[in-house]
Amino acid sequence: MEHLPLLGKKVLVTRGKEQAQEFSDRLRQAGACPLEIPLISVSAVADKEKVNKYLRDLSRYNWIVFTSANGVRFFFSFMKEVRSLPKIAVVGRKTAAALEKRGIHPDIIPDEFVAEGLAEAMKPIIEPHDRILLVKGNLARPALKEELLCLGADVDDLVVYETNINESGKEQLLDLLKKKAIDVITFTSSSTVHSFMRMLEGTDLLSLVQRCVIACIGPITKQAAEQAGLSVHICPDQYTIDDMIKEMEKFFANRAC
Repeated sequence: MEHLPLLGKKVLVTRGKEQAQEFSDRLRQAGACPLEIPLISVSAVADKEKVNKYLRDLSRYNWIVFTSANGVRFFFSFMKEVRSLPKIAVVGRKTAAALEKRGIHPDIIPDEFVAEGLAEAMKPIIEPHDRILLVKGNLARPALKEELLCLGADVDDLVVYETNINESGKEQLLDLLKKKAIDVITFTSSSTVHSFMRMLEGTDLLSLVQRCVIACIGPITKQAAEQAGLSVHICPDQYTIDDMIKEMEKFFANRAC
């Protein structure tokens, strides 16, 4: 039988319900036992007319920038008719894949899957006063907009989805932690970290998580976890769930040696 370093490991999946299944399926393939407790919920913004106004004016823009796969999903949920699109830049392979499923190929995918990486990739291409529509969620960091403004672009924000704390699994989360029934806690966004900390307010946090391995999908999420007082054990160089699982496998393989 193939050696599976994650065999039997109970891995907490904290990402939103819509995206949890893919992660859980990959974990099962690696031999792990995923425990899904979505700590965030994602939904379309209520102000649909504002979104539609930007959609009607797409021809005014030189670029659309998508910061996440959720941004792609909700942007096109508002688009009721086919429109020609400006050039497109994305943050990350998953965002690019979400577009490619729609037959749209991004013009720019940076090597580093964070906002700063995209700004660097666009630096030699952006012309002064290029108009950029930045499609994002309500909790997106301001870094990308600031970088694009510094490049001389005119940037409009278009918030198409909202991320909120989902407290429905709070009791289950506390119960699993108290029973020491979680081996790995995974965070796939800063939002999941903030929600986790909010749910555990008033508890002996460090005692509850001291035996858990903490895995973060990338440096921004890792920074949020460390600022919250958590010790991060795993953070892949490539910011995808597949690479996070590979790093988890390496971690436990080395621990077994």
